[in-house]
Amino acid sequence: MVSIVLRKPLVALPAVVIMAMACVEIAPTARHLAFDGTRFLLGVRLVEGGPGLGTVLVVSAVLFLAGVVSGLAGFAFSAVAACVLWLLPPLQAVPLIMLLSTCHQLLSISKLRREITLLDTPNREGALPYIIGGLAGVPLGVALLRNLPTSWFAAGLGLFLVVYSVLMLRKPGRACISASGWKAAAGVGFFGGIIGGFSGFGAAAVVVYLGLRNADKAAVRGITQPFIVAMQLVSLGVLALVSPVIFNRAFWVLWLATLPAVLLGTSTGVALYRRLSDHNFKRAVLVLLTLSGLSLIAKALI
Repeated sequence: MVSIVLRKPLVALPAVVIMAMACVEIAPTARHLAFDGTRFLLGVRLVEGGPGLGTVLVVSAVLFLAGVVSGLAGFAFSAVAACVLWLLPPLQAVPLIMLLSTCHQLLSISKLRREITLLDTPNREGALPYIIGGLAGVPLGVALLRNLPTSWFAAGLGLFLVVYSVLMLRKPGRACISASGWKAAAGVGFFGGIIGGFSGFGAAAVVVYLGLRNADKAAVRGITQPFIVAMQLVSLGVLALVSPVIFNRAFWVLWLATLPAVLLGTSTGVALYRRLSDHNFKRAVLVLLTLSGLSLIAKALI
Protein backbone atom coordinates (compact mmCIF):
# COMPACT_ATOMS: atom_id res chain seq x y z
CA MET A 1 0.00 0.00 0.00
CA VAL A 2 2.80 2.45 0.88
CA SER A 3 4.62 2.01 -2.42
CA ILE A 4 1.37 2.56 -4.33
CA VAL A 5 0.57 5.77 -2.42
CA LEU A 6 4.05 7.25 -2.81
CA ARG A 7 3.91 6.81 -6.53
CA LYS A 8 1.06 9.34 -6.68
CA PRO A 9 2.61 12.83 -6.99
CA LEU A 10 -0.33 14.58 -5.36
CA VAL A 11 0.15 12.46 -2.25
CA ALA A 12 3.94 11.98 -2.27
CA LEU A 13 4.90 15.65 -2.59
CA PRO A 14 2.92 16.88 0.45
CA ALA A 15 4.13 13.86 2.42
CA VAL A 16 7.77 14.69 1.66
CA VAL A 17 7.22 18.36 2.59
CA ILE A 18 5.56 17.44 5.88
CA MET A 19 8.37 15.00 6.74
CA ALA A 20 11.03 17.60 5.92
CA MET A 21 9.31 20.20 8.10
CA ALA A 22 9.05 17.69 10.93
CA CYS A 23 12.75 16.89 10.68
CA VAL A 24 13.63 20.59 10.77
CA GLU A 25 11.55 21.05 13.90
CA ILE A 26 12.69 17.87 15.62
CA ALA A 27 16.42 18.03 14.74
CA PRO A 28 17.41 20.80 17.24
CA THR A 29 15.54 19.08 20.06
CA ALA A 30 17.07 15.70 19.19
CA ARG A 31 20.53 17.28 18.98
CA HIS A 32 20.14 18.91 22.39
CA LEU A 33 18.85 15.67 23.90
CA ALA A 34 21.77 13.72 22.43
CA PHE A 35 24.28 16.32 23.64
CA ASP A 36 22.80 16.49 27.14
CA GLY A 37 22.57 12.70 27.33
CA THR A 38 26.17 12.26 26.22
CA ARG A 39 27.39 14.90 28.66
CA PHE A 40 25.45 13.23 31.45
CA LEU A 41 26.87 9.78 30.65
CA LEU A 42 30.44 11.10 30.42
CA GLY A 43 30.02 12.82 33.76
CA VAL A 44 28.75 9.70 35.53
CA ARG A 45 31.18 8.53 38.19
CA LEU A 46 31.84 4.80 38.47
CA VAL A 47 32.40 5.21 42.21
CA GLU A 48 32.08 8.09 44.65
CA GLY A 49 35.29 10.10 44.74
CA GLY A 50 36.46 8.72 41.40
CA PRO A 51 36.76 10.42 37.99
CA GLY A 52 33.88 10.74 35.54
CA LEU A 53 33.27 8.23 32.78
CA GLY A 54 34.63 10.66 30.18
CA THR A 55 37.92 10.94 32.07
CA VAL A 56 38.10 7.15 32.41
CA LEU A 57 37.66 6.74 28.64
CA VAL A 58 40.44 9.25 27.87
CA VAL A 59 42.73 7.66 30.47
CA SER A 60 42.00 4.23 28.98
CA ALA A 61 42.96 5.48 25.51
CA VAL A 62 46.28 6.82 26.81
CA LEU A 63 46.98 3.59 28.67
CA PHE A 64 46.14 1.54 25.57
CA LEU A 65 48.79 3.51 23.67
CA ALA A 66 51.25 2.97 26.54
CA GLY A 67 50.55 -0.78 26.35
CA VAL A 68 51.18 -0.81 22.59
CA VAL A 69 54.45 1.12 22.90
CA SER A 70 55.79 -0.94 25.79
CA GLY A 71 54.54 -4.18 24.25
CA LEU A 72 56.57 -3.28 21.18
CA ALA A 73 59.78 -2.21 22.92
CA GLY A 74 59.57 -3.83 26.38
CA PHE A 75 59.75 -0.54 28.29
CA ALA A 76 58.50 3.08 28.26
CA PHE A 77 55.04 2.26 29.62
CA SER A 78 55.42 4.85 32.39
CA ALA A 79 56.82 7.45 29.99
CA VAL A 80 53.68 7.33 27.84
CA ALA A 81 51.21 6.71 30.66
CA ALA A 82 52.53 9.75 32.56
CA CYS A 83 50.19 11.84 30.38
CA VAL A 84 47.32 10.79 32.68
CA LEU A 85 48.84 13.04 35.36
CA TRP A 86 47.03 15.85 33.53
CA LEU A 87 43.72 14.09 34.20
CA LEU A 88 44.13 12.37 37.57
CA PRO A 89 45.57 13.45 40.94
CA PRO A 90 49.24 12.37 41.27
CA LEU A 91 48.55 10.25 44.36
CA GLN A 92 46.00 8.31 42.32
CA ALA A 93 47.78 8.32 38.95
CA VAL A 94 51.29 7.24 40.02
CA PRO A 95 50.34 4.02 41.85
CA LEU A 96 47.80 3.26 39.11
CA ILE A 97 50.52 3.52 36.46
CA MET A 98 52.86 1.36 38.54
CA LEU A 99 50.27 -1.39 39.04
CA LEU A 100 49.12 -1.34 35.42
CA SER A 101 52.74 -1.39 34.27
CA THR A 102 53.30 -4.51 36.38
CA CYS A 103 50.20 -6.17 34.90
CA HIS A 104 51.34 -5.18 31.43
CA GLN A 105 54.82 -6.61 31.95
CA LEU A 106 53.49 -9.87 33.39
CA LEU A 107 51.24 -10.38 30.35
CA SER A 108 54.06 -9.47 27.98
CA ILE A 109 56.44 -11.87 29.75
CA SER A 110 53.87 -14.67 29.55
CA LYS A 111 53.64 -14.17 25.79
CA LEU A 112 57.44 -14.05 25.39
CA ARG A 113 58.40 -16.54 28.12
CA ARG A 114 60.88 -18.31 25.83
CA GLU A 115 62.93 -15.10 25.70
CA ILE A 116 62.87 -14.50 29.46
CA THR A 117 65.52 -16.03 31.71
CA LEU A 118 66.69 -15.12 35.21
CA LEU A 119 69.82 -17.25 35.35
CA ASP A 120 72.66 -17.34 32.84
CA THR A 121 72.62 -20.10 30.25
CA PRO A 122 75.28 -21.01 27.66
CA ASN A 123 73.35 -19.01 25.05
CA ARG A 124 71.66 -16.29 27.06
CA GLU A 125 72.51 -13.81 29.81
CA GLY A 126 70.18 -13.89 32.80
CA ALA A 127 68.36 -10.94 34.39
CA LEU A 128 69.02 -11.85 38.04
CA PRO A 129 72.28 -9.85 38.49
CA TYR A 130 70.55 -6.75 37.14
CA ILE A 131 67.62 -7.26 39.51
CA ILE A 132 69.88 -7.76 42.56
CA GLY A 133 71.82 -4.61 41.72
CA GLY A 134 68.60 -2.70 41.12
CA LEU A 135 67.13 -3.70 44.48
CA ALA A 136 70.29 -2.46 46.17
CA GLY A 137 70.14 0.86 44.31
CA VAL A 138 66.50 1.74 44.92
CA PRO A 139 66.99 2.93 48.55
CA LEU A 140 69.72 5.33 47.43
CA GLY A 141 67.45 6.66 44.68
CA VAL A 142 64.65 7.21 47.18
CA ALA A 143 67.09 9.03 49.49
CA LEU A 144 68.05 11.31 46.59
CA LEU A 145 64.38 11.95 45.94
CA ARG A 146 63.81 13.04 49.53
CA ASN A 147 66.95 15.07 50.18
CA LEU A 148 68.29 16.52 46.91
CA PRO A 149 66.89 18.63 44.04
CA THR A 150 66.10 15.65 41.81
CA SER A 151 64.85 17.87 39.00
CA TRP A 152 68.47 18.54 38.04
CA PHE A 153 69.28 14.82 38.08
CA ALA A 154 66.20 14.08 35.96
CA ALA A 155 67.04 16.84 33.47
CA GLY A 156 70.64 15.62 33.20
CA LEU A 157 69.50 12.04 32.63
CA GLY A 158 66.96 13.19 30.06
CA LEU A 159 69.57 15.21 28.18
CA PHE A 160 71.93 12.21 28.16
CA LEU A 161 69.22 9.92 26.77
CA VAL A 162 68.34 12.39 24.02
CA VAL A 163 71.97 12.95 22.97
CA TYR A 164 72.81 9.24 23.14
CA SER A 165 69.76 8.20 21.13
CA VAL A 166 70.21 10.85 18.44
CA LEU A 167 73.89 9.92 18.00
CA MET A 168 73.09 6.22 17.81
CA LEU A 169 70.32 6.85 15.28
CA ARG A 170 72.62 8.91 13.08
CA LYS A 171 75.70 6.68 13.46
CA PRO A 172 74.53 3.22 14.51
CA GLY A 173 77.16 0.78 15.69
CA ARG A 174 79.87 3.41 16.22
CA ALA A 175 79.76 3.29 20.05
CA CYS A 176 80.26 -0.19 21.53
CA ILE A 177 81.46 -1.66 24.80
CA SER A 178 82.64 -5.16 25.60
CA ALA A 179 82.24 -5.11 29.40
CA SER A 180 79.99 -7.97 30.47
CA GLY A 181 79.59 -10.53 33.24
CA TRP A 182 77.62 -10.52 36.47
CA LYS A 183 79.67 -7.71 38.05
CA ALA A 184 78.96 -5.34 35.17
CA ALA A 185 75.32 -6.43 35.12
CA ALA A 186 74.92 -5.84 38.87
CA GLY A 187 76.58 -2.44 38.53
CA VAL A 188 74.23 -1.41 35.73
CA GLY A 189 71.27 -2.71 37.72
CA PHE A 190 72.44 -0.74 40.78
CA PHE A 191 72.63 2.44 38.70
CA GLY A 192 69.22 1.67 37.22
CA GLY A 193 67.80 1.20 40.72
CA ILE A 194 69.09 4.63 41.74
CA ILE A 195 67.56 6.24 38.65
CA GLY A 196 64.31 4.41 39.19
CA GLY A 197 64.20 5.50 42.82
CA PHE A 198 64.04 9.20 41.96
CA SER A 199 62.61 9.23 38.44
CA GLY A 200 60.82 5.95 37.67
CA PHE A 201 62.90 5.40 34.50
CA GLY A 202 65.34 2.84 35.88
CA ALA A 203 65.06 0.56 32.85
CA ALA A 204 66.74 3.24 30.72
CA ALA A 205 70.15 2.37 32.21
CA VAL A 206 69.73 -1.31 31.34
CA VAL A 207 68.48 -0.55 27.82
CA VAL A 208 71.39 1.81 27.10
CA TYR A 209 73.93 -0.70 28.41
CA LEU A 210 72.53 -3.55 26.31
CA GLY A 211 72.35 -1.24 23.31
CA LEU A 212 76.03 -0.38 23.67
CA ARG A 213 76.75 -4.10 23.75
CA ASN A 214 74.75 -4.50 20.52
CA ALA A 215 72.44 -7.07 22.14
CA ASP A 216 69.67 -8.51 19.97
CA LYS A 217 66.01 -7.82 20.65
CA ALA A 218 65.42 -11.12 22.48
CA ALA A 219 68.27 -10.38 24.91
CA VAL A 220 67.00 -6.84 25.56
CA ARG A 221 63.46 -8.06 26.28
CA GLY A 222 64.66 -11.03 28.32
CA ILE A 223 66.58 -8.79 30.74
CA THR A 224 64.68 -5.52 30.73
CA GLN A 225 61.19 -6.83 31.46
CA PRO A 226 61.98 -8.94 34.56
CA PHE A 227 64.02 -5.99 35.83
CA ILE A 228 61.06 -3.63 35.44
CA VAL A 229 58.66 -6.06 37.13
CA ALA A 230 60.96 -6.48 40.13
CA MET A 231 61.42 -2.72 40.54
CA GLN A 232 57.69 -2.05 40.20
CA LEU A 233 56.74 -4.71 42.76
CA VAL A 234 59.22 -3.31 45.29
CA SER A 235 57.98 0.24 44.71
CA LEU A 236 54.33 -0.84 45.08
CA GLY A 237 55.14 -2.72 48.28
CA VAL A 238 56.87 0.30 49.78
CA LEU A 239 54.02 2.57 48.73
CA ALA A 240 51.42 0.22 50.23
CA LEU A 241 53.30 0.21 53.55
CA VAL A 242 53.85 3.97 53.65
CA SER A 243 50.49 5.17 52.26
CA PRO A 244 47.90 2.36 52.37
CA VAL A 245 45.06 4.90 52.12
CA ILE A 246 45.92 5.39 48.43
CA PHE A 247 44.63 1.91 47.59
CA ASN A 248 40.99 2.69 48.33
CA ARG A 249 37.81 1.60 46.55
CA ALA A 250 38.03 4.37 43.94
CA PHE A 251 41.57 3.26 43.06
CA TRP A 252 40.57 -0.38 42.52
CA VAL A 253 37.50 0.52 40.46
CA LEU A 254 39.65 2.75 38.24
CA TRP A 255 42.21 -0.07 37.91
CA LEU A 256 39.52 -2.55 36.86
CA ALA A 257 38.07 -0.04 34.38
CA THR A 258 41.40 0.67 32.65
CA LEU A 259 43.04 -2.77 32.81
CA PRO A 260 41.30 -4.14 29.66
CA ALA A 261 42.70 -1.26 27.57
CA VAL A 262 46.22 -1.93 28.87
CA LEU A 263 46.02 -5.67 28.19
CA LEU A 264 44.63 -5.09 24.68
CA GLY A 265 47.43 -2.59 23.99
CA THR A 266 50.00 -5.06 25.33
CA SER A 267 48.80 -7.85 23.04
CA THR A 268 48.86 -5.46 20.07
CA GLY A 269 52.39 -4.27 20.88
CA VAL A 270 53.76 -7.80 21.33
CA ALA A 271 52.24 -8.81 17.98
CA LEU A 272 54.03 -5.85 16.34
CA TYR A 273 57.27 -6.75 18.13
CA ARG A 274 57.27 -10.23 16.63
CA ARG A 275 57.19 -8.69 13.15
CA LEU A 276 60.19 -6.42 13.76
CA SER A 277 63.70 -7.23 12.65
CA ASP A 278 66.59 -6.63 15.07
CA HIS A 279 67.55 -3.48 13.15
CA ASN A 280 64.07 -1.96 13.26
CA PHE A 281 63.66 -2.96 16.91
CA LYS A 282 66.85 -1.09 17.85
CA ARG A 283 65.66 1.99 15.99
CA ALA A 284 62.30 1.83 17.77
CA VAL A 285 64.08 1.55 21.13
CA LEU A 286 66.24 4.60 20.36
CA VAL A 287 63.19 6.64 19.38
CA LEU A 288 61.47 5.68 22.64
CA LEU A 289 64.60 6.53 24.63
CA THR A 290 64.56 9.95 22.99
CA LEU A 291 60.92 10.44 24.00
CA SER A 292 61.70 9.24 27.53
CA GLY A 293 64.56 11.75 27.73
CA LEU A 294 62.33 14.58 26.55
CA SER A 295 59.72 13.51 29.10
CA LEU A 296 62.29 13.69 31.91
CA ILE A 297 63.43 17.13 30.79
CA ALA A 298 59.84 18.38 30.64
CA LYS A 299 59.11 16.86 34.03
CA ALA A 300 62.12 18.66 35.51
CA LEU A 301 61.25 22.03 34.00
CA ILE A 302 57.52 22.09 34.75
